[in-house]
Amino acid sequence: MRPEPRILISGDSAFRSGVGAALGTTWSVLEAANVAEAADALHAARPEIVIVDLRPGADGHAVCRRIKGSAATRLLPVIAFVGDEGDAMIAALDAGADHVSYWPPQGAEMQARIRAVLRNRAATERLEDATQVIFALANAVEAKDAYTEGHTERVGALADEVGRLAGLDDDTREALRQGGVLHDIGKIGIPNEIINKAGRLTDKERIVMNKHPIIGERICEPLKSLRHLLPIIRWHHERLDGTGYPDGLKGSQFPLPPQILQLSDIYDAITTDRPYHRARTRAGAVEFLYNEAKKGWRDATLVGLVARAAESLGLGRTRDEDIPPPPAPMGQWRTE
Repeated sequence: MRPEPRILISGDSAFRSGVGAALGTTWSVLEAANVAEAADALHAARPEIVIVDLRPGADGHAVCRRIKGSAATRLLPVIAFVGDEGDAMIAALDAGADHVSYWPPQGAEMQARIRAVLRNRAATERLEDATQVIFALANAVEAKDAYTEGHTERVGALADEVGRLAGLDDDTREALRQGGVLHDIGKIGIPNEIINKAGRLTDKERIVMNKHPIIGERICEPLKSLRHLLPIIRWHHERLDGTGYPDGLKGSQFPLPPQILQLSDIYDAITTDRPYHRARTRAGAVEFLYNEAKKGWRDATLVGLVARAAESLGLGRTRDEDIPPPPAPMGQWRTE
């Protein structure tokens, strides 16, 4: 049985009393007189909805900023009440309110609005649950290969930093970080003996391995919350000269985010120990990527940003003597 929805009302006593009367006795109500009390209630009680006072003189704007500024609560629905002055409604929406009404609250309308918000929140939670399953699958893929522990986290962090150096916006950088986790999720459909093979893949094995971007895209495509990541997942093995897979993109057809993710992925793959090659130093990995840029496969400017980002994050060994002997004969490099 689902617990009774909790609604947090933040404002002075008159505001809390007015909203409480409009809500009636249908829901469990929590009260906060100021920002500090609201913060405590958010942490301790985890309400489903917050109702704030954004009229002049109230501190509801600070409450909104507190809610929307934290990753843990930014999806929490906020209903705000404003006065009838000028652009109060616009200011409330800019402050982070999801729904705005004029004071005083009307009982029937208030209750209908709460029901609508709770329906939307339930749908969002189901979507979040499904998204978490996808991320769990991605972690399961990484767990299939003992050599790749921490790979997705490092790739995401490196891609994010490269995105910052490239001047990309926050949403794109977050997509790069998430793409770092999900880019190889399609490998869940690839046999372990191919993923962990110590040596070059045969032509038939390569055909199977090269399907993993398409498999990954199909896994994530049904979820709208992940669709912005599909280009990163599908195209992280393309090349600028059109010789990559699965679509043979060429030049400007190959978007910047997948390029950044790809370079970050390759960098981490060749600076960490794998069953099919000996790791390279940071300088060796950057040289490797520059050589691929000379072949027309990668963007040299982006390679330079990867070098800067890897140094700032301390990724990759700097001394050759710190790298253990190769587990497989040299010359059997793979970067997937």
